[in-house]
Amino acid sequence: MIRIITDSTCEAPREVLTHPAVTVVPLYVVFGHESLRDQVEITREDFWRRLPTADPLPTTSQPTPADFLAPFRTFSDAGDEIVTVTISAKLSGTYNSAIQAKEELPWQPIDVVDSMSTSVGLGLMVRHALQMAEAGATRQEIVQAIETIRASVPILFSVDTLEYLARGGRIGKAQAFMGTLLNFKPMLGITDGVIVPVSRVRSRRKALDALSETHSQTMTARGPGVQIGVTHAGVADEARSVAADLGRVFETSDVFVAELGAVLGVHTGPGMIGAAVYASDRS
Repeated sequence: MIRIITDSTCEAPREVLTHPAVTVVPLYVVFGHESLRDQVEITREDFWRRLPTADPLPTTSQPTPADFLAPFRTFSDAGDEIVTVTISAKLSGTYNSAIQAKEELPWQPIDVVDSMSTSVGLGLMVRHALQMAEAGATRQEIVQAIETIRASVPILFSVDTLEYLARGGRIGKAQAFMGTLLNFKPMLGITDGVIVPVSRVRSRRKALDALSETHSQTMTARGPGVQIGVTHAGVADEARSVAADLGRVFETSDVFVAELGAVLGVHTGPGMIGAAVYASDRS
């Protein structure tokens, strides 16, 4: 059996993340001296309830190599093969922790892939890996597919403020927008594993419109083979609206909406909304 392992920044349909072949390794959210395993010891709901009054703001921490080594040993001892797909190595040390764990079991059939993405971008890749495994693909075929498509799963997102990204040190090339956003909303993306500036618009409504328009301009595929993931930080109604718009634009009903998890929420703050689009071979 092929096992798919990912981390808790992955946002995908519930049936993917709870599938028996999928294991999610949690990152950590740190409130003061309290370190909590994401989605294990702190839920999304608890996080968003605590964030507005948190002083100082929470921080995050990657899984340890031991956090990956435990499932690696369990599954490899059972005779399973493992494909691990993680958040971008340029955004987190999670990938490096998984690599260190793999090095403890050099003789076992374990692969670790840097998604060069996160959130729903990572989710679409994990979903694709699971679909391939269920269809009988080999571990090597799955790894090759993820390494091929990861540059073809664009993710865009808009935040109310760059303050959280700047404080968390994850702002990347979007630093170029700092100090220029009075009365503007930033549109950001992830390219080559880092956050990059895309555009600035004057209102929340224009930011949401720009999200759909930019995706439609950069992705030419249309039809049922197009898969879309939308994520949000406490703005479910807007997320559903964006999901409906993208579904119409890309002529697909294969759209899921997920609330942003705690680890990524630390770095985006409330009000974030984002989307990733992937065109499979069925399009």
